[in-house]
Order: sequence, then structure tokens, then C-alpha cells
Amino acid sequence: MEKRIKITHFTDPLCFWCYAMEPEMRKIRVLLDECLDYRIVMGVLSSDVSEFIGHDEESALRYEFFRMTLVDHLSQAATMIGMPFATEYLFANSPEDMVSFPLSLACSAMKVTDEHFAEPYLRRMRECVFAEGRTLSKVDEQVDLAGEFPVDAELFRQNLESDAASSALQADLDECQKYGVTVFPSLLMEYGESRIMVRGYSSYDGFKQAIGQLTDGEITLTDAEYSFGALESFVGRFGKVAAREVQTMFSLNENQLANAVMDLVSTGRYKTQNCGSSYFVMPA
Repeated sequence: MEKRIKITHFTDPLCFWCYAMEPEMRKIRVLLDECLDYRIVMGVLSSDVSEFIGHDEESALRYEFFRMTLVDHLSQAATMIGMPFATEYLFANSPEDMVSFPLSLACSAMKVTDEHFAEPYLRRMRECVFAEGRTLSKVDEQVDLAGEFPVDAELFRQNLESDAASSALQADLDECQKYGVTVFPSLLMEYGESRIMVRGYSSYDGFKQAIGQLTDGEITLTDAEYSFGALESFVGRFGKVAAREVQTMFSLNENQLANAVMDLVSTGRYKTQNCGSSYFVMPA
């Protein structure tokens, strides 16, 4: 039996750099295709407000400083990365909205409810938070989002509010601990007896080099050749893609990207959705 690359992707819903790395991850998954076993393991960046602002008379001031610093950092990062990002959402959020534990728990609830939609639900969370400025820290907000998928929303709520979700999340956290994962994103890449851990944001070229090293050159990534059919297939696979994801997938410059999207939209079968600093492409 042909050896396959296994990628265990340790991630967190509120991790900006996890969101920023999705163009690279989608490209790798398309290129490796049937040679890849891919799964997501949920982590938790923060579980309580006190972790970053404390619980004293200075908490409110400390949070404002934290938020302004975060806005500046993420605004610069978003410009560099190019994914749709709405900075203004950070100005409206309460401290509780910056805690990732409730979102990680909701992702685990979706995994228990219908594993097929666990990854799309996680992706949709990131679109809501980073591109649309929505908050998802409350159970009702998480259930409403689950309602966008063909799952039983009430069953999702039951799983979320019972031990089912917390047990699933704890299993993922135990795996994070097993591999010493404290940075998100982190990717455990395995091929036969070989193993590499990639910690933090990485470029496509970085992954290309890591996979070549991991497989001792048996598997090498090559850039995808652009065609209208290949672009349709890419959008069809994921359902909704950022312009940056199209650009990364096919190594397009800005003019090539604009022309590719224009050709797609001109068929009447696709549309764009402006979000923050960029836009998404999806079936009409």
C-alpha cells in the first residue's frame, strides 16, 4: 500500500494566524489530494478573561490597552496576509468575546453532532469573527450559526450544553498536551516512520520544504496549473473561498486574480462578497 502523509492540524477558532494560514492549508490539501490523511485537533488559546486582563480595578484599563495593541498588530498582519479582515470588530468586542474556550467547545459540539460539518463550522466561525465582525461567545450565537448547516440545531445545543462536547474537547486538549503543542497553528506531519512538527504560521514554500524533507523527496509539491475548470473545481470543493486563497492556490498576480474572478462571476454561477479588507468568491 502506498504511503500517505498524515497531517494533524492543531488549531484554535480565535487564532488569527490559523485563519491567515488557510490559503496555504487549502493549497496543500488540494495538491496532496488522495495522498493525504488530514484531521483537525482543537486547542484553546484562552479559557478565562483573567488570563489577559486579571480581575481587579485595573482590568478595564488593561483590556483597552490589550485591545488597542491587538488592533494595531492584527491590522498590520491582515494587510500583509490579504485575507478578508474587518478591524472594527475588535473595537466593539467585550473581554468575554476574546476568550476562545466557548468557540472551541462549540466546534467540539459540532464534531459530536455531525463530524462531516465540524471543519466547515470552524471555518464559518472564523469568517464570522475576522471578516464579518460577529461575536460567537454565547450559546445562542453558536446555535444560530449551526443553523446554517443541515444539522439538527437542537441536538447541537444539547451536545454543547452536556458532557458530550466537553469530553470531545478534552480529548483534543489531551492530544495537544501529548505532543507539547502550545502554539497555534501547529502541524504534526507524518510519513511512514518519519515525523515533523511545524509550529506557528508557515508559508507555502515552508510547507513545500518540510514535506520534501519529511518524505525524503518521495513526494514533492508543485504549483497548480491555472485553468477556468481548475478554478471552478477549487471553489466547488470548499464552497466559499477568499480571493487570497484563489491567488495562493494558482500563484496569480493581482491582475491575473482580478481577471480570473471576473471570468468566474461573468458566468452568472458565482458571486463575490466584500468583507473588510478583501472579498470572498462563492456559488451564486
